[in-house]
Amino acid sequence: PLISSSATDAKKQYREASKREECEKDKLTYSGNLRPGTARTLVDITCEIQKQFKSINCPFLLMIADEDVVVKNDGAEDLFQQSASEDKTKKHYAALHGLLCEPSPLFDEIKSDVLSWMVERVSNK
Repeated sequence: PLISSSATDAKKQYREASKREECEKDKLTYSGNLRPGTARTLVDITCEIQKQFKSINCPFLLMIADEDVVVKNDGAEDLFQQSASEDKTKKHYAALHGLLCEPSPLFDEIKSDVLSWMVERVSNK
């Protein structure tokens, strides 16, 4: 048996048509249904990672797509709240799941945020 998901529809993940087409044509992109065993493994891994949130103390940038229908953002918010990291940054975007597949100017803002975050940490070393 397979588990179908309408959330994997590329139109619900990627707003920019040319980037959506690029993703759809990528041979490494899986677009089939999820097998129950795979789904169970993903749930188990997610539960185990959630148990470890409090021990995460490295710098991280959390980028949340507010219009995401592929994943729920609750887990990301929990990570941000529970993590012991003193260097954590959270950004929200009016975007779909594929943040880097948004059209400009939102794409430019997202790209700038990622690069600025990384440069700031490399420059402080």
